[in-house]
Amino acid sequence: MQRSAWSQFMFGRGALARLALVVVVGLLAGCEGEVTMDLGTELPSDPAISQVVANVRGLEFTKSDGGTETLEFTDSEAIDFIDLADDNGVLRLFTSEELGEGNYTGVRLLFDEDRADDAFVTRSNGTEFPLNLVQGESASLSFNVDDNESSSESFTLLLDLRKSLRFDDGNNEYTLTPVMRAVNTEDMSRIEGNVSVTCPAGDDLAEGAIYLFSGRDIVPDDIDGAGVEPFATSPVFTPSGGSLFYALRYLPAGDYTLAVTCIGNDEEPNEDEDLEFRNVENVELDESETITLDLP
Repeated sequence: MQRSAWSQFMFGRGALARLALVVVVGLLAGCEGEVTMDLGTELPSDPAISQVVANVRGLEFTKSDGGTETLEFTDSEAIDFIDLADDNGVLRLFTSEELGEGNYTGVRLLFDEDRADDAFVTRSNGTEFPLNLVQGESASLSFNVDDNESSSESFTLLLDLRKSLRFDDGNNEYTLTPVMRAVNTEDMSRIEGNVSVTCPAGDDLAEGAIYLFSGRDIVPDDIDGAGVEPFATSPVFTPSGGSLFYALRYLPAGDYTLAVTCIGNDEEPNEDEDLEFRNVENVELDESETITLDLP
């Protein structure tokens, strides 16, 4: 049975809880900088995808001087990223773990190379496909750890599967190249609302999506690897017994342009497509703010 956009979150929760057992690799003694990291997911464009599973072994942080620090689990864990697309589906990766001295500028997921062949994608009809894992670029963040000075940082990572997951017809497999953003957990904001946009004949808003772009008065474009790229995306979905709805979550403060497409399910990363964007809106978002913006 096909999953709804925010349902089926409880699958695998017991396994995910075991990620609390972690070890720290390569730390410098005497530093008191601590970091807490959560992970969430935005759904892929194809609503028939019911599972995206891969073994994650931790996080790699990059520094401004070119160095890195790594936090790893005691054992890698298989994570179903679709589970984390639930509205409350944030997975705690690390809690108050120490990092060595430095100016930190980025973070990325680390997959378990020894279990790469265990990764897979499942569709709602039960068909399973191999999942090829590609190490993604680091998501930008910014914080300092100073020697012998206490500090505490907390970030939420968002893996956008609409940008990250691609199907290869020739090899009959999926490829996951993580495209992520990192937001300070205390400051992150949200835009949400009902959607009742009129679609062209033959299109169905239930197959639509909302795209958010950094800056005002941006001309919307698809995820094609060129020109303007969306900062965040959300499918149009129907909560139990409710009307069509969207939720753009885990956003930093700033000016944005929001646009609707009625054919969001047609998105293919790195391919140039005309998604026929409409109802373009400018939005100003403050820290720790939730804006309700209905799209008539």
